[in-house]
Amino acid sequence: MYDNATWFPICAALSAVGVVAAFFAFRRRGLASGLRLLGWAVLPMAIYLTGMVRLLWTIGAAVGKWVSGFVFSPFVWAGVALFGFAAIALPVAGALRRRKAGREVPAGEGAGAAQLERGVTPGTGAVGAAASGTKGKPAEKKARKSSQEKSTADKGARDEAAGQGDKSSDPLEGMEDIEDILKRRGIS
Repeated sequence: MYDNATWFPICAALSAVGVVAAFFAFRRRGLASGLRLLGWAVLPMAIYLTGMVRLLWTIGAAVGKWVSGFVFSPFVWAGVALFGFAAIALPVAGALRRRKAGREVPAGEGAGAAQLERGVTPGTGAVGAAASGTKGKPAEKKARKSSQEKSTADKGARDEAAGQGDKSSDPLEGMEDIEDILKRRGIS
């Protein structure tokens, strides 16, 4: 089935046709297009010279044999059905688990206490809102908005101070905005 003498002319011809096509692509569409096509053109000879033709032939024969046995075997179709079931069941179970964890509240405690126990700040940023299953409370949204306005005002004051020529300031100046963002997300 596999013959070394048969594959050399096939690989050489494919590479030669690719090099000619790369030349025309270079002339019509530019260097990038010609170089990309030249890279693809040398692959058949590279595969032949490294001995990978036999490897690819063996892989192709094995896949062909598997597919031919696959089509007519009811046991294989049962295995495919089980793979499909597993591919659906595992993500659904994970989603249900996350959903259940977001709803669990110990007796006598509010949802916020249960989330703090798990290390999640309730309703803050994407982490708290996603973990609690809520979109945040209006009071928290107002607090976030006022902290954003405050950080914008602080930034304006820093810009004015920077314009006065104070070059010996703290190297971590300007990190307050980042700290505020991290605090809102529950990261300290």
